[in-house]
Amino acid sequence: MRAATRDRLEGLTVLHRLSAPEQREAAWRQGMATLARAVVDERRPVPLEGLDPNALLESMELAVQGGYVERLDWLSGPAAAAALYEVAAALPASATKRKLGRLVLQRLRRGDAATFVAVATQLALGSQRALGGRSVRARVALALSLPIGSVASADALALALISRHELSHDWLRTPATGSLPSRRLAARLLERAAREAARRAVEGDDSGIRVFCTRPVREAWDRLLADRETLVWRHVASARGLLASSMPVFREEMHRHLDPEFTITEWRRASASLAASIAVEPEKGLRACRDLLESVVFQQDHGIAAAMIAGLPRAAESHPEAVETLLDQLMRVGGLDMAEALVDLRRERLGRGFADAAAERAEAHLRKSVAQGDTEDVGRAALMRALADELSGARAKREPTLRDMISDALETFARDGAYEAAREAEPILEAAAAKVALLERPVRGNPESDLAAFLALRELDSALFETSALNDLLLLGEDNDPGAEHDHRLGDLFQRVTNWLVIREGDPLGEENHVPQFTTRLRQLRTMLHLVDADGPHVDPRKDLVSQRRLLTQQVLLSRVQHDQKNSLRRTLCAAAARTCDALVREDIADVSDIVIATAEHVPHLDDLKTMAEASMVPEIKTVVRAYIKLREATRTAERDGHGLVAAADALRAIGNELPVASSARVEALRQALSLLARGLRSVAASSSLTEVSDRAATTPLAPLERGVATLAQLASGSRRRLGETERESPTSGASIWAMGLEVERALRGSVSELDRAYANAVAAVDKDLPGAFAQLTKAVLKHLRRLPLDAPRRAPSIASPELDADAPLPAWAPPSRILGGFYLIRAVGTGAVGSVFVARRVEERHDESAPLFALKVPDYSAAAARTLSEEEFLRLFREEAGALLALPEHPNIARFVTFDAGAGPKPILVMELVEGPSLERTLEMGDLSIRRARDLLLGVGAGLDAMHQVGIAHLDVKPSNIIVCNADAITGVGNPPKPVLVDFGLAGRHLRPGCGTANYGSPEIWGTGDTSQAIPADVYAFGCLIFEAYTGKTLFDGTGEAAMITQHVTHDGDPDAVRALLAQAETRELGALVARCLRRDPNDRITIRQGRQFLANLRLGVENAHWPVRIAS
Repeated sequence: MRAATRDRLEGLTVLHRLSAPEQREAAWRQGMATLARAVVDERRPVPLEGLDPNALLESMELAVQGGYVERLDWLSGPAAAAALYEVAAALPASATKRKLGRLVLQRLRRGDAATFVAVATQLALGSQRALGGRSVRARVALALSLPIGSVASADALALALISRHELSHDWLRTPATGSLPSRRLAARLLERAAREAARRAVEGDDSGIRVFCTRPVREAWDRLLADRETLVWRHVASARGLLASSMPVFREEMHRHLDPEFTITEWRRASASLAASIAVEPEKGLRACRDLLESVVFQQDHGIAAAMIAGLPRAAESHPEAVETLLDQLMRVGGLDMAEALVDLRRERLGRGFADAAAERAEAHLRKSVAQGDTEDVGRAALMRALADELSGARAKREPTLRDMISDALETFARDGAYEAAREAEPILEAAAAKVALLERPVRGNPESDLAAFLALRELDSALFETSALNDLLLLGEDNDPGAEHDHRLGDLFQRVTNWLVIREGDPLGEENHVPQFTTRLRQLRTMLHLVDADGPHVDPRKDLVSQRRLLTQQVLLSRVQHDQKNSLRRTLCAAAARTCDALVREDIADVSDIVIATAEHVPHLDDLKTMAEASMVPEIKTVVRAYIKLREATRTAERDGHGLVAAADALRAIGNELPVASSARVEALRQALSLLARGLRSVAASSSLTEVSDRAATTPLAPLERGVATLAQLASGSRRRLGETERESPTSGASIWAMGLEVERALRGSVSELDRAYANAVAAVDKDLPGAFAQLTKAVLKHLRRLPLDAPRRAPSIASPELDADAPLPAWAPPSRILGGFYLIRAVGTGAVGSVFVARRVEERHDESAPLFALKVPDYSAAAARTLSEEEFLRLFREEAGALLALPEHPNIARFVTFDAGAGPKPILVMELVEGPSLERTLEMGDLSIRRARDLLLGVGAGLDAMHQVGIAHLDVKPSNIIVCNADAITGVGNPPKPVLVDFGLAGRHLRPGCGTANYGSPEIWGTGDTSQAIPADVYAFGCLIFEAYTGKTLFDGTGEAAMITQHVTHDGDPDAVRALLAQAETRELGALVARCLRRDPNDRITIRQGRQFLANLRLGVENAHWPVRIAS
């Protein structure tokens, strides 16, 4: 027999040798029929392997010329297409091969479902590229949606699609986390592939079984089996039942999940698997199902009966009598879920008369319930009548539903072809539009009692949102062209239904527990969930429009979650909100970071958060919401008993660890913000006194917490704006934490501290700026801070070391070794990761904790420098000017110069003495000054500048933050007199250059106006600004931006408005005159620093008026 088959196939290679046309055609027909049988019936791969390809090509050229390849109607569509594909695949590259390839693709597109599946299966095993494109994908989806048995070979196609790595990624793994239609398609693929694998296993071929043991397939399997939609998990549960006899791990899992210790989720999925197992082990499976119906588990959950019916289609195909017997027992349970499950089972059209008895029994029960029941829940009554009509089987007596019309179109695809089925999509679309118009019509009385709208919405949900069938039918008529214009009509229907549902479901339910017209409200929410899950670019390519309705739906649902009272719709509501969040991330409308913030803001209850985590189909969202739940639990524990704040801070950090890596810039920003906030909160929470809080911080007491709160508040503000929420005022929580830190520092210095007032302001600001548990934990830590004593014994061992709470990590450019020019970087100072000053030790002393510390400066390529210089030019000028620092004199008011290394990599460095103490900026913020102390500090700063100027060097960045106040406690009367020390000489030099100065203190020549030949007068100008600030507590020049401040600098000649105000008052006139002489526009008109010090020393203001700050007349 095998030899005869081979002879007939070889006949396809000798057509060109046969002289008689009748012989050639006979050999052609015989060879093609044999080939078709080998491929379609015997499932033999590459049956033409081993034949002479050149001889085959000569024969096929003759077949093309003779028109044989065009006339294959004597074979069935699948047989002709499959045989033609095999011939084309066996040919060498040639025009004939391309001709046959085009004919195959024509049959792929035009053919009926069986033809398409036959060719698609071969393409899946060969040329995978031909399976790309939305119209091919639509055909696969429709083929898998056909009633059972319509296309026998769809099982082999499904197994091929999940077996090959590239195809599995596109057809299984990615769709498993996609929209509802995508997940349904992926689940159906697993079910069909499982049936093929089970068939092969019976024949002794375990290759299909091994596919289900691979990690990628198992990951998708587990995800889809855990899906919250019955429409999805039922297919994977069925697949498990089909494979249970061949895969002991599935059998054990199925029976284990029926143990009472598990939940309804596992019970129902295992029940569906058990029912599906009847297909491969009829007697054993049927007996196990009956035993389950008598078990304790069934007594606890009668929903198991409907789950069993969901798993019966494959069993009904092969063993209808056994299924009929089980249905008889299941129908005794009754209920709407049972009736709906039975309607779905009968849609599989498993044979004339199948399940008629069960349908008659269910119909009678429904009609009796309608007759006897009350009419309060009109939706429930309408649903029972609709189900009874659908179970009656008398379709001719009722108007066809949208689902009926789709079923008819699927039959047309199976029977006639794709283009014929595509034509039937038009009337379905028109009927769907009519249903939507029915929703939109004005209704008198209670809208929720509108039966027509209820039934129309049910049909739309079933036909448009639960399945992609209508969209797929519309795509059948398209050529396989990615650039083909998309039909917007379906998208318009999605938009109209969204608008209608938003209006109907927009207002929160106020009354706890009681939900009037429960069935209607439940169905509206379920439809909203399905619509959100089904919508997307595959339905509507108008990205902005899809984005708008996504955001609108999310706002409505999250508002409902936030404000609804507890009721029986709660889980459905939360699930719908979760699916909306999934869609926003899936379509790049929002990031996971936005979802974290929105969830924290709007979902106040733990049970709701857990429901949303379960309902989400995006793993990244599911993971991070679960991490947020742990933060909520830890925060609640800490709030309740006052302990566990450190553990809660660790839970906060864990959220950042669970965010997806390298997902987006905003996700990375949130990760950094959470890490910084957790570090700041942990530092305060671990402290037993205000002194310890201060010791743990590298700079000011609450600096890490301030930055963490400010960064997260800014991200939350941006996220709210992106998600379309009403804009709020700019965040103020960071400034409020800063103010609270100021009061902590005052308390530590023995000054008058208003910590309670600062605490109240900070709590109010945090409540406004930060969402959910982020705000709750921050407020709990601030409450802990407010209660701390000034000093107390420290906890031993410390649960958080000062190093852990150091400022931000080193910048990205820092070497991994942390070594720059012979110095080891310990931590950043100031602004952390973007800063340019570091605490360092010599490399050889880096492990010696007692070794001296230094301030290491790296030139900071600032925005001011970037106005006129490239970074390379800036660094070159820095190297040229830094050499002048060798001439810096030793002076008590100047930080000691240590070394300069122009060749250090990756950047040059300047190393100075590390001066400990608060900056003058912080001292001014603290307000712990008198007029005399302010003058003394200014005289010290002037002395340091004068010493520099005497050797021709200008500081060029004089400002309060670059002046450290040693012995700062002396300001309040304790210890040695305070001593100001100039630090940060990164811009110092003999020449004025771009990038010098800071906007509040920069002279006109720094901004390119006037004489730029001298550097020292720029220090005098900045010193004048400093004098004003030290006496008044206010900056002389201030504005909403740098440009505004620069304008102020270049438009006066020593007498800006604030200076005029000083000159106008007799008691401040001397001070105004001094400042004015420092601020002249022409550098040559300014006094020297030495002259300024003399004026300061002789000022009578401190003698006549000891109150600080100096008041300026408005």
